[in-house]
Amino acid sequence: MGKQKVPLIILILTILAVLSAFYMYAAQPKTIWSFASFGEDDYLYNPSDIEVDQSRSLIYIADSGNDRVLVFDFDGKLQKIIGRKGQGPAEFSNPTGLDVFDDGTLAVADNDNNRIQLFDKSWEFVKSINTKEVRVADLVFKDDKIYTISSYGMAGYSLALRSEKETQPLVNVLDLEGDLVQTMGVDDYPESQPFLRAIKHRVCLALSEDNRFFVPHFSMNVIHVFGLDGEKIGHVDRPLPFKPQDPKILQQKQSKDGAISMSATMDMVTKEAKIGPGGNLYLLTFAESYMERSKGKDVMTLPPPPMRVDVIDTKTYKLVRSIDIDAGATSFAVMDKNRLVYIYVDDAGEVVFKCIEY
Repeated sequence: MGKQKVPLIILILTILAVLSAFYMYAAQPKTIWSFASFGEDDYLYNPSDIEVDQSRSLIYIADSGNDRVLVFDFDGKLQKIIGRKGQGPAEFSNPTGLDVFDDGTLAVADNDNNRIQLFDKSWEFVKSINTKEVRVADLVFKDDKIYTISSYGMAGYSLALRSEKETQPLVNVLDLEGDLVQTMGVDDYPESQPFLRAIKHRVCLALSEDNRFFVPHFSMNVIHVFGLDGEKIGHVDRPLPFKPQDPKILQQKQSKDGAISMSATMDMVTKEAKIGPGGNLYLLTFAESYMERSKGKDVMTLPPPPMRVDVIDTKTYKLVRSIDIDAGATSFAVMDKNRLVYIYVDDAGEVVFKCIEY
């Protein structure tokens, strides 16, 4: 008998099934290291940002609740503790954002001290830049300008209670003396209520290798793209497993001394944005609707939200892949093309620092 030929369609389907199975297997993240305690039985407390110095294989964490910056190597070993609580040089009050220069200089958004502090590659204090007109919660230095956002990580929302405007800037641009020289924004989300306006204008900030700013909104599925001149180039809509619901005021109270407190219900979409090696945009993404998860439940007993990292091609604006990470992730950074580090809060309420290979 002669050899029977396999129908072409069956052969193609078999190959696709094998490739799909291989891809799914390869896509499962592998834990490289993970810990909640380090050093002399030390712990992270409300960390706000992670940045990577790839040229020196260093990881920086803005440990906001402990008013310091931590330096780890790529093996997760503590190398340096920068700063302590205070108002002097190399002292912090709620450091929320970081930027690492090509020469190893570290910039820290010292949020509650209304300044930016610079440190050299040996982690020695260099100078402070007072931010006179705006709060700086995260920042990107480029040429002779500092591109900043005022709400990020542990910095909360930037409220303009007495403003009659219906929009507010997404990005504030400062000179090297800390003076406001430019703003970047859109008029797409008019809102007179100050807390809702602040929610709608809370964003993340990432600068691509070809000098485009990607500005994802925290509570809406839109990513604006700006040039260095502040002009909007376009926007990105990406696939999500849920449709975010618009934020709504839950309650607003005014105390006898005039203090106003407000709370709102909202879906959260993007927590943080980074540009990784190769130029792709990485987004720390909520994988489920908070509004749906909390419906009819005691929100205080909800487990940490499921999270993932979405990878976007910055040229085509297409989703390249999604990387599953631990629920409760609050901040992350890209080490290289195959490794991520991130911080998450586990079911027991512990803050865990983790490195994965994907």
